[in-house]
Amino acid sequence: MKSLERVGLFVCLVLSGISVQADDLVFIHHSVGQNWLDHSLRGALEAKAYIDQVNEITYGTVVLPDTGRPASLDAVPGDSTDMNTWLLWFNDYKTHVQSYPSSSVNTIVMFKSCFPNSDTTSDGTEPGDPFGDLTLANLKALYRHPGGAGRSYGANGQFYHPLEDVFAANPDTLFIAVTSPPLNNSSTDNNAAHRARLFNNWLKGTWLPAYNAAHPGLKNVAVFDLFNELANGDGVSHPNRLKSIYGGATDDSHPNDAANAHLTAVFATGANDFIDTAWTAFGNAVAEGELPGEGELQPEGEGEPAAEGEGEGEGESGTSWLQGCVGTAATLGNSTPKPPRGGAGGDALMLLSATAVMVAVRTRKARAVRQQP
Repeated sequence: MKSLERVGLFVCLVLSGISVQADDLVFIHHSVGQNWLDHSLRGALEAKAYIDQVNEITYGTVVLPDTGRPASLDAVPGDSTDMNTWLLWFNDYKTHVQSYPSSSVNTIVMFKSCFPNSDTTSDGTEPGDPFGDLTLANLKALYRHPGGAGRSYGANGQFYHPLEDVFAANPDTLFIAVTSPPLNNSSTDNNAAHRARLFNNWLKGTWLPAYNAAHPGLKNVAVFDLFNELANGDGVSHPNRLKSIYGGATDDSHPNDAANAHLTAVFATGANDFIDTAWTAFGNAVAEGELPGEGELQPEGEGEPAAEGEGEGEGESGTSWLQGCVGTAATLGNSTPKPPRGGAGGDALMLLSATAVMVAVRTRKARAVRQQP
């Protein structure tokens, strides 16, 4: 939080007896993500009222495995961001990702594989192997187990939950999956590039709606289709490759500065930008009563004992508390309004600040879940 908006939220939380934590963002990425951050994304994210610090896990970053989990990504996990590593990241290192570096509370976790992962080799065979090669079936297996929710995969003597189960067990975190960038004209073929688009369309158009339907009101997962933003469509020359204006005619698949500028506008600075929309939906899930630690949001077999003063009747008093808290933050924040960004006015900015209060409640009530190995 910035300026008096931060003061408003700070006063609100302190008066309410909640420990104040930063809302940080961590981005797991490699070179394309680095270029995007350095060009304009980092500054755009740091300007957000609800992001205190932008953290990065990339080449050379050492992240420790969680208690009781193996070092499945070897000595330097940051060197590994291929699609078939995401189950390892979010089963073996999740808690340390959420707190990387050690002083952070990463309420937003972004993750992206690099452009070689858009060279999807075949359709594959169901049910798929999430640790296998780049096939459509294997990519889908990362996100959902064909046997249904609660099922896990086995590898190296360990159990690995598909990403949808990991996300559902962590309602205090907003997970943003960023699709892999398209390859240049000469680095893939039409069939492989088309399969990459098919997977991305499935992820945002089939899997995500099914996740939201299974967890109504949770809204803690968003899919940013970077591939679609930068790739040619079907039925044109070099279909599903990096557009020429973004560098596709060269022998380098790294998107150019024009691509980075476009991505930042769509993701973080334009009207109704992607991350503001995702953050608002995430915060509103708390306002609508989908608080972590209640009912279907708890992982099976796990619960949280009620803290002093909580229990029966909390819903009504909790709602009143939230309304007063949001009002305090909005009043103090509005005393020195920030210039609007990307066409968003003061009302929209205050809504985002209000959702930050709600996420603070989410963080408190889900802390026991977060600390699970």
